Amino acid sequence: MEILMFLIFLVSDLIVVLLCKYSYGKKWEYREGMMLGVHIPATCVRHPEVEKICKKTERDWNRFHRVNLIVSLALCLLCFADIILFMILWTLWLLEYMAGLEYLVIVPHRLMYRLKVREGWTDERSRKIVRIDTAVSAAAGKLALDWKWHLPILVLTGLSGLLNVGAARRFAVGTEEAWPFWLLYAAGVGICLLFLVVHVGIARHPNRVYSENTDINLAANQIMKRSWTEGLVYGSWLNGIAWIYLAISYYWYGLDMSWLSLGIYTVLLLASIAALIVPVALSVGKRREVLEADTSACYIDDDEYWKKGWYNNPYDPHILVQDRFNSMNLSLNYGRPAAKVFTIVMAAVVAGVLIWTATILAEFVNVEVVFSREGDSWSFEAAGYDCTFTADEIRSVRLINALPDESFTRTNGGSTEKYNVGYFRGRETGKCMMFLYNDSSPLLEIRLDDMTVFANSDRGETTKEWYESLQKSCRGTVHTAG
Repeated sequence: MEILMFLIFLVSDLIVVLLCKYSYGKKWEYREGMMLGVHIPATCVRHPEVEKICKKTERDWNRFHRVNLIVSLALCLLCFADIILFMILWTLWLLEYMAGLEYLVIVPHRLMYRLKVREGWTDERSRKIVRIDTAVSAAAGKLALDWKWHLPILVLTGLSGLLNVGAARRFAVGTEEAWPFWLLYAAGVGICLLFLVVHVGIARHPNRVYSENTDINLAANQIMKRSWTEGLVYGSWLNGIAWIYLAISYYWYGLDMSWLSLGIYTVLLLASIAALIVPVALSVGKRREVLEADTSACYIDDDEYWKKGWYNNPYDPHILVQDRFNSMNLSLNYGRPAAKVFTIVMAAVVAGVLIWTATILAEFVNVEVVFSREGDSWSFEAAGYDCTFTADEIRSVRLINALPDESFTRTNGGSTEKYNVGYFRGRETGKCMMFLYNDSSPLLEIRLDDMTVFANSDRGETTKEWYESLQKSCRGTVHTAG
């Protein structure tokens, strides 16, 4: 488990940091009439203040990514020491990285814009101009891949939910054990549906006018729309195939599926990310070549709508526009109320998930197994997991020195070198729950009608007291063995 987690996060960190570092390109270089996302005259590129801002931005950008790449990879080593501590620190690192990324994009842009305004480099003639190329406008919906390519994999991914139902019935998997697979199913269908919606939005988005030359405009817009829609289709198919493969493995092997199956699922998911990113990344260079070879380029000075570091144009009816700082991205138009509502909702969802995750992880930091009795019922509780049973449900109780010599798979819970808590499934024992300190013995093995419970205290004497309590209370109703 630790090795798989280490490899997944190691590869993910490499992809995230390197992709963010290079996808923004060398924004401090003069391209398409802009530096740091601000239009300035070509004659002002060598201005001392411009060079100062650009050099500092380049230095800070490269240093920030070098440090964060080293830190993120070093954090992955914690997977072998304490997985809970790793998750907490990795989440904090990710928040720091995202905040730093936004800071290093927005702040230099604002500095350059203020310099432009102070020096009077605003092109008043083009600020209110709306460029129109009728031939390009007429071809708005013809430059992208057909959205119907999403439908087959969306339908197949949706129908794969039947495999979850079949697996639950076939292997008698309870709700508490099956919910991770339903969560993955929802994610698989949701991503396919999201990619379809984004595809339609990009295909219907009006084409942009870059030049007085219609052929240049058609070529630039086709490169952008075709690459995005192709990437979305490829990503959707691989995402759907990844989940369907896992669903088939779940149906055939139940919760005892091999790590190889999970590894293949992870590789397919990473492939779906690459399938979306690679066509878009390649299109950036192709589009730049087309535009830089044009001698009749026309740039519109719309920096006023980007002056805060994000797009805010109440006169633009579009919610999604091409990002100023990274042509691979789409940006929200915060001049539209719908964009603000979407951001608030997403922020609330992310905050809720982080709080929920932090709450769960906090319970695993200091695990304490609690054994209690109320009337004729006993219960074990630890880290938010609990199991309650009565004397009539107990088939046998015994003290053992170690877990049975078989393979156990965690289906819902937490495991470290110090403890195992939650739902598990043994190759021979079947469904079970564990409330165990790994470095403490003996262990209680309580066989119930529908599962087996393994529990102990961090003190061996306390575990023996629990055993004696169960043995006395259940005498005559269960078979006990020392």
